Amino acid sequence: MIRYSYHLKNYRSWLKGFSNLLGIPITERKLQITPEIGSGYLFASNISSDISYVIMNFSLNDDLVFFRKKSSNYGLILLFNQAEVSDRYTLTTQQETVFGKTQKTDTIFLSSTNYDLEFFYSKHSKLNAVSVLFSAAFVKRWIKKDILLDLMFYTGQRLKNVNKVPITFEYRQLLKEIFETDTQSPISHLVLQNRILLLTEKFLNTFLSKSSQQGSAKKRTTRKEKEEDIKALKDVEKILSNHQLEKFPSIEALSVAAKMSTTKLKIKFKEVYGMKLYQFYNRNRLEKAKEMLQSGKYSVKEAGYHIGFTNLSNFAKAFKKEFGFLPNEMLKNK
Repeated sequence: MIRYSYHLKNYRSWLKGFSNLLGIPITERKLQITPEIGSGYLFASNISSDISYVIMNFSLNDDLVFFRKKSSNYGLILLFNQAEVSDRYTLTTQQETVFGKTQKTDTIFLSSTNYDLEFFYSKHSKLNAVSVLFSAAFVKRWIKKDILLDLMFYTGQRLKNVNKVPITFEYRQLLKEIFETDTQSPISHLVLQNRILLLTEKFLNTFLSKSSQQGSAKKRTTRKEKEEDIKALKDVEKILSNHQLEKFPSIEALSVAAKMSTTKLKIKFKEVYGMKLYQFYNRNRLEKAKEMLQSGKYSVKEAGYHIGFTNLSNFAKAFKKEFGFLPNEMLKNK
């Protein structure tokens, strides 16, 4: 089995990581799969500094797992999936799993980056897909607040959205043009960028149209409630992201800050951020420790103490659980 675990920041660096795993070099943003591993190619590029995409048109001779690790920031991933499955595939989060044995998938899946997601494809499955990443910086800067609220609650449904939106004729034509484009031609970048933006525009127009069709006094009330909830959750996020915190605040204290019950806070926070309150707090402080170690200015002991660990053994265990390696191994590699 080939298993690729990653934090998704942009698809060009994602492809570089997959290239290193397979031991195949990238040539002009294209990863050509070698015959001993499989067939086909992957191509990744940027539309802007905050929007990147990958085109997947390949098959492997072994089972494949893509494991996307959650991030604390809220980015969006729009996946147009036309995979031809040889035997089976599964999509898994911490809470649920979607199984499939269909020979052909033909769906659009919008997800957020703030929860773990695992894709499994049996060997000889052919992955035909285009995936577009909108970074957290893009979402924060360009998506209006009322639209963002709808997107957050839509993506909060997670795997319930997997088979919700089919790839219709118009999408299919654009995808066909993308897969038929010679990535080495002089104008390929312009063609691919144009078609991918058209795919994105069509999906978002449909999403916004459905959202507006639900307009009513009740919806306005719901939207106001959503807005208040998101504001409260952002206040809690700010508290938990404060690296000066000496320890995790009590749930009761956080619920007071959010002006909601402890039960509602737990449920809403997990819906929006994809993880429990303590998980979010712990991930943030471990990310801070990782940054400190990467800088080369701190020892393992200093990094652990700085984020609130008095027991270095517990720090090492938590660090390895989060990143897959021990803090001292990181210093050795550096």
